[in-house]
Amino acid sequence: MLVPLVFALLLQSASPAPEPVSPPIAASVVAKAGTALRLMVWNEVSTRSAKAGDRFLMIVDAPVTIDGRVVIPRGTKAWGEVVSARSSGMVGRAGALETRLLHLDTAGGPVPIAPAPAAVTADKGRNGTLQMVMVTAALTPWGPFARGNNARLKAGHIVEAVLNADLPVASP
Repeated sequence: MLVPLVFALLLQSASPAPEPVSPPIAASVVAKAGTALRLMVWNEVSTRSAKAGDRFLMIVDAPVTIDGRVVIPRGTKAWGEVVSARSSGMVGRAGALETRLLHLDTAGGPVPIAPAPAAVTADKGRNGTLQMVMVTAALTPWGPFARGNNARLKAGHIVEAVLNADLPVASP
């Protein structure tokens, strides 16, 4: 009886040990290019002080979720840049401000963003030319020296944007 027992022990030691079972790999989550973002301008940007090349801060105003999981949290920083700024002028000429969206700051680095198809990122001051001409003709000799309004993006202004590239999100 000793022989079958020794034979069984030899058979067990010769067979390979079972491989450890690895946990299933979770499918990676990706926020695709074109995913909608709602951004809020943090500080006012005005033609009174802004110049081309100035950057301004925005934050994500509403979290972005995929399959019930937050992939871009509220408060994530985003950046824009002033492309051109023309201050208001005499005779009621309105200022003009042109901006562009740059990127979203993420743990994996910056991700480019773009305006949503229906969004407008340039703001123009109200043109007061007709109003100023009427005042000039009717009331005062100083009318030609009256300035128009500066263009501005107010703090709290909502900008609709989209991701301009895929954003891979780390699995939990």
